[in-house]
Amino acid sequence: MTTESKQDTRRGAFVLLGAAGAAFLAGLVMALVAWLVSDLTAVRSVAVSTLLVVAVIGFGVYVLNVVASILPSATVLVALVTYTLQLVVLAAVVLTLARNGMMDGTFDRRWFGGGVAVATLAWMIAQIVAHVRARIPIYDLPEAGAR
Repeated sequence: MTTESKQDTRRGAFVLLGAAGAAFLAGLVMALVAWLVSDLTAVRSVAVSTLLVVAVIGFGVYVLNVVASILPSATVLVALVTYTLQLVVLAAVVLTLARNGMMDGTFDRRWFGGGVAVATLAWMIAQIVAHVRARIPIYDLPEAGAR
């Protein structure tokens, strides 16, 4: 006998879009600050770093949501592997930009790093808030009268 889960599967998309929106908003605010305080190189650095964070972390969260809906028992393993791969991809992109000389003229290292940090922090806070508000039950209670 199988039972259907009453859990709403759309919550993953809600969390993903909310966290991405928060990261974009934080990047926009930081880009405005960079525009007021520094030059267009700083604004470009913040914009590219925010897009990089949203793309890399967003893809990882999407993959994790897909795996969680298909094979919930593998969620923790996939989460650990995905997190590691996200760090590797971010490091590889930054290293490639540095080796190509783009961090010397096209981008400002400090603003780029600050953009990555602010967008990541905004993503994490928004994701935590969305998960807390989602109130996902740990288990399903039996129907009334069923044993």
